[in-house]
Amino acid sequence: MDIENSKLKKVNMGGTGTMYTLQGNDGKEYIYKPAVSKFSGNVEPFRGIVQECAYEVQRIVDPSSAVICKYVDAGSLQGSVQELVSTIDNGRDYHAMQYDESIPFTQEEINQFMREFVTDYLLCNFDSHGRNFITDENGIIRGVDKEQSFRYLRDPASEKPDITYHPNRKYGETEPIYNTLFRRYSEGKIDIDWDVISGYMDRVDAVDNDRYRSMFVPYCESCGQAFGTDPNMMLDKITARKVNIRTNIETFFQNLSEVREENLARGKK
Repeated sequence: MDIENSKLKKVNMGGTGTMYTLQGNDGKEYIYKPAVSKFSGNVEPFRGIVQECAYEVQRIVDPSSAVICKYVDAGSLQGSVQELVSTIDNGRDYHAMQYDESIPFTQEEINQFMREFVTDYLLCNFDSHGRNFITDENGIIRGVDKEQSFRYLRDPASEKPDITYHPNRKYGETEPIYNTLFRRYSEGKIDIDWDVISGYMDRVDAVDNDRYRSMFVPYCESCGQAFGTDPNMMLDKITARKVNIRTNIETFFQNLSEVREENLARGKK
């Protein structure tokens, strides 16, 4: 995409940093986000590269809900270019719904969030509060703004799902929406269909591990240049999340279901 010669229009989309809209050669609108630190302004290519990695993971889990995103390095412009998704008017405020149980999630929404949970587990992305999801004009929930993927990759506590794990709490951020949903499930307030989760993991299992690992080589090499981290160590950890996804999520869900049964039984007494 020729973005050097595209007309950029600055837009404000909350706390996501500087962003611009532009029109691609295909006539469609896109969002360009420079790969720079919000604090220092320094160019950090890994920030844009990881967004493309996230798109590739979304394509594995469910191509129909993937948000097209590519990393671009065009002279003075470096960053991610993401499709501008057409959304429904007066869409659901999933962030507000995390706090207000009087606005219930529909079962279809819950099913879709289980798809997003599989994606964000693979991405080790805990910046997955309700503001980072939109509903397109066809009613499909789309996960956006995956720049924080793998930020907590080296934290052992991030390796397995846990409704109490919320590393962005220290920044005053809302917990991942999955924590909210799984907690309500454990309390017997909503239903979650295991077969839905398992079905998306089937698609992950079908991907060759070496091919999966290769998707993240540019990102890990960029992080190595920026932080001095070992790219192979990062690749090992990223691949391990894929290899162990079924065991880790299945164990988590089984334990959560037992807590749910105990809570339901207690409520009947």
